[in-house]
Parts: sequence; structure tokens; C-alpha cells
Amino acid sequence: MYRLTALAAVVLLGACGPSRISLSVKSPPGTNLGRPMYMLVRQVDPKQYANEEYSEVASKVGSPDKSVLQTAVLYPGTIQRFQLRAPEEGSLAVSFLFTAPDGNWQLLLSPPIPTAVDVELTVSRIMSDSVPPAIPSEMPSAPAPKAPEAPKPPGA
Repeated sequence: MYRLTALAAVVLLGACGPSRISLSVKSPPGTNLGRPMYMLVRQVDPKQYANEEYSEVASKVGSPDKSVLQTAVLYPGTIQRFQLRAPEEGSLAVSFLFTAPDGNWQLLLSPPIPTAVDVELTVSRIMSDSVPPAIPSEMPSAPAPKAPEAPKPPGA
């Protein structure tokens, strides 16, 4: 009986522990003008994330703080896959440090964090339709159905 109770406790604790996230990053050959670049994964507060500047995030590659969960060099013309541990609380920021960013260079993954994320990069930004919206209110909504037109009287 003791073994079954201990086994059940291990299973339950494991289920409550940090989960894993599969991150796949597709970098076509022209990404970052054909040069390698850094990716930085951090645990963030969404308010902090909204106010960060590129230079502030880029400085964490050389001097990581406790929020940095992973850094990696991405190579153009590749698909690279990473296994990340989800933070116990907070959100994840995935930042792509392009030489000359032109548009969205990072994304926010808020709880509940998905177990798999696919990101596709372009020359100098994240392809916008390759990642889920960071904020539910930014999710595309279906267009409102059009009201049927009233029938026109004959001869009108």
C-alpha cells in the first residue's frame, strides 16, 4: 500500500511541476541578411515586456540575469528545435536579435503557455502569422455576419 501511495504522490507532483515547451524556429536563407543571430528566451512580467527596448534585451546575451532561460545562435536556412522548461509563474518572452530589426522582433507567451510553438522568421522580423497573438484581445475575430438585405419593392 505504501508503494502505491508514494507512486501516486510522485505522479501527481510530476504533473504539477514545470512543463516543457517545444519551440521550433524556421529561418529561411535570407534571415538576418544571411548572418547568424541570437535568440533569447526569458521569464518576464508582461508589463515589463511592453516597455523594454531592443538594446536592453540585447545586453542580456552577454550579461544574462536570472530571467534568462536560454540563449541560442540561429543560423539562416535552418529549422532549429528547442525544449524549454515553462516558468512556474509569469510569461515567456522569445526575442530574436536581428542586426536591423524591421517590425516584430519578439513575442510574448502568456499563461496558459502552449506546449508547442512554431515561429517563422523573415529577413528582419518575425512572420506575423506564424505565432499566436500574445494578448487574447489581439486574436483575430471572425467578421460579423452581414444582415440580410431587405427585399426591394418591385420596380425600385
